[in-house]
Amino acid sequence: MNPDELNLIQASKVYAVANTPLFVVRKLQEDPSVQTLGRESSGEDILRFLEVVTRARPENPVEAVTPYALLVALWFKPEARYLHDAARIPAPFHPWYSYIADALISTFSPIKHQAITVPGQLSNPSISPASATPTRSIKFSA
Repeated sequence: MNPDELNLIQASKVYAVANTPLFVVRKLQEDPSVQTLGRESSGEDILRFLEVVTRARPENPVEAVTPYALLVALWFKPEARYLHDAARIPAPFHPWYSYIADALISTFSPIKHQAITVPGQLSNPSISPASATPTRSIKFSA
């Protein structure tokens, strides 16, 4: 997903009525569009877009929430360096920017996805003492 394709209509509605930056963060973390951006875009692309949008004065709620959405998208990356780089970007027209960046850095937890294949085979059906329904158990071999 390209950052330009980010759909922030719902997020802008949340931002318009938010009274705390952490409320905005929580709602953006739940936003599927922001999650997808974090998963599918490179950290470098998000940072480049963030540098552009933080320079301009927002003219509508979508433009106002965009830097915060991009910060949250970086929070979904497996490395904290993107958030640290983003925290150094000046955002004079976005009053919650530094606070949100610091909050995301302090709550960041590295995520690593790894598929683990365990060799095993299904054994004969067995009956659990709690149920009369036959179940299948898995035997693991080394």
